[in-house]
Amino acid sequence: MAWTQALMREVAQEERAELGLSATDRFDPYALAEAHGIKVYTLSDLRQYDLGVQALHHFTEQDSSAWSAALVPFGTARIIIENETHAPARRRSNIAHELGHHLLEHPFDGVIFGENHKRQFNDKQEKQATFMAGELLIPLAAAARMAYAGWDNQRVADAYGVSPQFAQMQMKGQRVRAQRAARKYGFSSPVIRQQR
Repeated sequence: MAWTQALMREVAQEERAELGLSATDRFDPYALAEAHGIKVYTLSDLRQYDLGVQALHHFTEQDSSAWSAALVPFGTARIIIENETHAPARRRSNIAHELGHHLLEHPFDGVIFGENHKRQFNDKQEKQATFMAGELLIPLAAAARMAYAGWDNQRVADAYGVSPQFAQMQMKGQRVRAQRAARKYGFSSPVIRQQR
């Protein structure tokens, strides 16, 4: 299927609605994983399944920024493994990103490792999963409302359980629209006032 932003946004809206959420309600990615029958495990959880101490140490202490989360096929099921050493806001966006891969039915084939032995990702699928994560966590309608109300990144981050950087990513386009509307129709925009 050729995924357009409009189609991905529609899927995100449907998934949020299935959880009983409006466009402005805070989203719990763990609840959506559960609704899809996807169990979420931390790296520490995998110790009971023979994850080596060295691997755990590497990804949780030695180089914790090297790896965030993964959607993994497990027979006909899917599981998500996450790095529990990351901040809660990052973990939420990591899980939403992996759910994006699931919802968009991205295949598990074509895993490539580069010369540095790090996994090389399908750029198109990564962008799609990032877009889906954004729409699940901060839908367009919510971003538009907050942009017109002049919310800063920290306020958005606090309300939706994301990082200020993630909030900026989702809010940027809507802030531009709010500024243009304020200039076009001659009303005072909170976004414009904040930049002075």
